[in-house]
Amino acid sequence: MKSRFGLAIILALMTSAGIVQASDEDKLKELERAMNAPSEAPRPKMRTRAIVFDNQPGAPAEAPAPAASPGPRDCMSLPPDVRSVGVDFAIQFNVGSATVSPASEVTLSQIARVLALSPDRCVIVEGHTDSTGNYDKNMTLSRDRASSVVNFITVRNGIDRRRLVPVGKGSSDPMPNLDSRDSKNRRVVFKVVTG
Repeated sequence: MKSRFGLAIILALMTSAGIVQASDEDKLKELERAMNAPSEAPRPKMRTRAIVFDNQPGAPAEAPAPAASPGPRDCMSLPPDVRSVGVDFAIQFNVGSATVSPASEVTLSQIARVLALSPDRCVIVEGHTDSTGNYDKNMTLSRDRASSVVNFITVRNGIDRRRLVPVGKGSSDPMPNLDSRDSKNRRVVFKVVTG
């Protein structure tokens, strides 16, 4: 009897682990769709015009300089009401700290691969906490965790730092239909800027 009960618990744990993994895969696909979706406000194309002055008779005209590419966008100056599509992940950290847990390193590396698909897109990285504990400490912790995620993605995976904007939300934005004290509110949201 005990062995059947133990087997049922193991199967339940394996099933729930599979659900979590499938959920992360679905979220990665959702993030990829957001990264590949056309932007609502396309960046203006750089136009150049060449003016050639021929001051010396018989002097060959110089070729116009090639158009400068716009380079990576600096996303730190985004307006607060910018349009975006958010995808949340349950990134794990060491208890009471902003250090990314080794259990979440693979997920963050997969997120970085998705972010690399569109090197011109800005992404807001929001850290969230539940409402247990001190409000100010939660706000600081969420900001530090968002910065830690950005550092992990940029340093370990080579994503341009100027594209990622870390933001701490603390417990100010709980998940819909969920008690603010619920631990599911502890999450990191990747908001792909669309407008």
